[in-house]
Amino acid sequence: MTFGCSSVETKPSPVDQRERLKEKVDQVIANGELDPVPADTTRFTEAELNSILTSQIAGWIPNGLSEPQVRLLGNERFSLRVLVDIDEFKRRRKRQQSAGPLNFLSGKMPALVRGDLITSDGKGQFKLQSTEVNGIPLPRALALELLSTHTKTRRNPEGFNIEKPFDLPAKIRQLQINPAELVVIQ
Repeated sequence: MTFGCSSVETKPSPVDQRERLKEKVDQVIANGELDPVPADTTRFTEAELNSILTSQIAGWIPNGLSEPQVRLLGNERFSLRVLVDIDEFKRRRKRQQSAGPLNFLSGKMPALVRGDLITSDGKGQFKLQSTEVNGIPLPRALALELLSTHTKTRRNPEGFNIEKPFDLPAKIRQLQINPAELVVIQ
């Protein structure tokens, strides 16, 4: 008598995936707290980064922006899709001058930002390549204003300058963007 078994591959449960992702993030943070920091490399998939964006970092995303989703394209390049509340931008904007193509839009619209993230020696800088809202290309200056307007606070009245160089957290030396993967190098 012969019994056969077929192998059925099952995906890990969402709870297992979240737990593994939390372990990876905790590993990067813990490694960065050591002195000296031992060389280490941690890989995050595009899906894991999107999970972090929608759960752990959601509170950091400014009002008027929602549902972020990143695509890792490789060679330092990535794209970010987000819903932008155009009406919120118009309300918060100090200047009453024309907002160009945004004058013809209202409500929540999908925005697509493409750029390069250049990192080395513990520093990073984002280089904006293009931005479009609802498929309409935005002039560079308007795209930068859109982000700074949505990130203004009492402590930061000018808002966030997306292209200003910054220090990488957790003593990360470099981020390497591969297609659908981010490699964190400490």
